[in-house]
Amino acid sequence: MTQVKISLAYRTLRRIAWHANHLEPQPVINRLRAAFLPKIDPDIRRYRARTAPAETKILYVLLGAWLLVGIAFSRLISTKINLPLASDLLVIALLITIAGLSYWLVKRGDTVVAGNLMASTLIALTAIAIFLSPESLYLLSAGFPLAIMAVGAIVGGTSVYPFAVLAFVVLTLGWLNAHSALADQGGSFDSRSGTIFLTTQAIAYLGLAAMLHTLSRYILRTIDRLHEQRDQLTDMALTDALTSLPNRRHLIEQLEREFTRARRYRRPLSLIYIDLDGFKSINDRFGHLFGDEILRGAAIAMRGVLRSTDLLARIGGDEFSVLLPETNLDGGRRVANKLRKALTAYSERLDPIIPPLSFCAGVSQLRREDKSIDDLIGRADEAQYRAKNAGKDQIRTQLDIDQLPLFETPQDPRVTL
Repeated sequence: MTQVKISLAYRTLRRIAWHANHLEPQPVINRLRAAFLPKIDPDIRRYRARTAPAETKILYVLLGAWLLVGIAFSRLISTKINLPLASDLLVIALLITIAGLSYWLVKRGDTVVAGNLMASTLIALTAIAIFLSPESLYLLSAGFPLAIMAVGAIVGGTSVYPFAVLAFVVLTLGWLNAHSALADQGGSFDSRSGTIFLTTQAIAYLGLAAMLHTLSRYILRTIDRLHEQRDQLTDMALTDALTSLPNRRHLIEQLEREFTRARRYRRPLSLIYIDLDGFKSINDRFGHLFGDEILRGAAIAMRGVLRSTDLLARIGGDEFSVLLPETNLDGGRRVANKLRKALTAYSERLDPIIPPLSFCAGVSQLRREDKSIDDLIGRADEAQYRAKNAGKDQIRTQLDIDQLPLFETPQDPRVTL
């Protein structure tokens, strides 16, 4: 029986030890890290980097005025303070050093570190001054709002609340220390006025923190809305409104990128130009609204047979273009045939009264001699022109124009589709 109890106790102790070793302090650490070192969106970071220098200058102007008032008070009014002038000069030198370091951090874009450094320094120096000179508690306590403004204006977010709470705790300890010091000297603070003072300071600190946090959230929401509007405008600028396909501008931008990549890594790149046959007669006979529906349906049908890496774009009217990365000329011709079959299948689903849909296409591939995308586009356009002259439902390639060597040799296994 004794052995059973010992065994149970041993297992219990092991279980307790296991749970103790596997306690997760991460949530608390993560909350503290999120409060003091918040993750900032790159656009927000750039915004704060632009505004932080001006905010830093304003804060240090206020701090300088506060220091001058404090020094004047200690030297000209109060007779109970016997701190030497060297201490004031030391504080001023330290603040100038911290100001220079904070400004340097701000110019580097480290606004979070700069804001936290400024706020921590102000709270620490204000606390030291209060404990060294409790008689000046009410005057020196003005340093705490400056610390809250520093972190709220430069860092923003919820990081302002820990500093507001810390400032109030330090102020409360300073008030208790001042109360105790006066009691030792035979004097006393009015407890009622002290309570009112601490309460109003708590309301002021938390109210200031809430105001700065609200302002920060408003700025974040404004920037988010600007991002959404920018994305919408970008999408409108790069998308064909009728078919929802990429437009000519999008095609050119993507073609520039693929052209540069293909030349750098010596990879094949092909381009198809497509012109629907007799589409004007459909518009004239059935109206432009019906013609628009035909274009949308044709776009969906052709897009369905392409790879995710291929780009089908509407470049105007009844003309389309297909960008084919990692595809040689033979592969481009096969893709053109797949598109033709897809268009034919779509046409067969339409009312028999509608003329059969077909297109003429020109295919080009990147060559060693190409200096820009204009060379690739020009050959695709010329090949399409030749196909159009040959009749309806025709496909031609740049080999029908000339026999100059392509960018990749046929023996290169990478050129196959």
